[in-house]
Amino acid sequence: MSGAGPWAPIPEGVRCELVDGKTAARHVVYALLREGEAALDLSYTNEQGVELRWNWPLSHLRHVEGQSDLKWGQAPLGVYTNVMTPTARLYVRDGRLRAALETDAPNLRRKTPMTGKGRLAGLIAGAVASVAFIVFVLIPLIADQLAAGLPIEGERALGDKTYQQVRDSLGTVLPLNECTGKRGVLALREMEAKLLAVSDLDREAVQLTVLDHDMINAFALPGGRIVVMRGLIDASEAPEEVAAVIAHEMGHVAHRDPTRHALRSVGTFGVLSLVFGDFAGGTVVLLGVNQLVNAQYSQGAESAADAYAHALLPKAGVSPGALAPLFERLREEYGDSEGIASHLASHPKLGDRVTRAEEAAVGFEASDAPFMSPLAWRELRAICGDESSDKKSKSNSVAP
Repeated sequence: MSGAGPWAPIPEGVRCELVDGKTAARHVVYALLREGEAALDLSYTNEQGVELRWNWPLSHLRHVEGQSDLKWGQAPLGVYTNVMTPTARLYVRDGRLRAALETDAPNLRRKTPMTGKGRLAGLIAGAVASVAFIVFVLIPLIADQLAAGLPIEGERALGDKTYQQVRDSLGTVLPLNECTGKRGVLALREMEAKLLAVSDLDREAVQLTVLDHDMINAFALPGGRIVVMRGLIDASEAPEEVAAVIAHEMGHVAHRDPTRHALRSVGTFGVLSLVFGDFAGGTVVLLGVNQLVNAQYSQGAESAADAYAHALLPKAGVSPGALAPLFERLREEYGDSEGIASHLASHPKLGDRVTRAEEAAVGFEASDAPFMSPLAWRELRAICGDESSDKKSKSNSVAP
């Protein structure tokens, strides 16, 4: 009011204070209750001498939540807002004006309606869409580009690191043992050589290893490393079944699926960790979302690897149907993925894979020469030690 000078007339009304919601500054205003109009007039003269006015309908007045017990000295202090400008605050010290407002304003105790719901919903939807676009579109594209241009030395270093992590995580005190029985390794190399000889892969493209674990599984890692678990060999009834699984994993190597998968997982975890942060339960959410993302990717990759094996095996004298018996036994013993589980599983349904393998085997004519001699097969089954050759794994089954 300095602009108006000390001789300016005092405005009509009760002296109050107002925070307009645009700044934190408190302005001296004069409030005049117009009972006939059911409104509260507020006037304020700024430093330039310009008078500003607001008209607050009494039906728009609300108590500010949590500030009903404020006092000015010994007297209560009324704090009000306007539903049309919910960030504004009117501070009323005058007892008679407060009493009049308590009597005449009909909605003081109603909650202030939330504003900007549509805008907030739009921002949330945009954020979710952005994260989804990054996770489901950008990261896969970037992972594919990086996998195609990654030097073989870097890819193998990534595979070696991942392999060591697998051994550490599946081991107890020490890393999980590699199976290095001399005759068993020779039999494994014989199987590897026969499959590589009829494939489109270089002879140095694959590094085949057996780990001493009863899980019925095999998997490929970046850099061409293929890991077969002892449990898979124990659960197989013929060398052709093991060869069929290895051919499937060679399909992953040929398509560079492990490298793309690793790069995509790193990118996905990075983005989701930024979104969810490190809050209680966030890791569970993170793992669940990442599993869903990678399941969508892996099912397509698994089907393509099956098709690769179906085309490769006949060239090595093995029926494409060799994949079917093992999968059928696993399905009978452990069941198949149904419903939501089938979407979260990293492999297609076993029943579907059995059907495709059997269809691919139609017209196949077996040769008279066995794929592997009975002696070599016995030695392969004993690659982790004689005591494991007769085991039939009953736990930790994961379809290769």
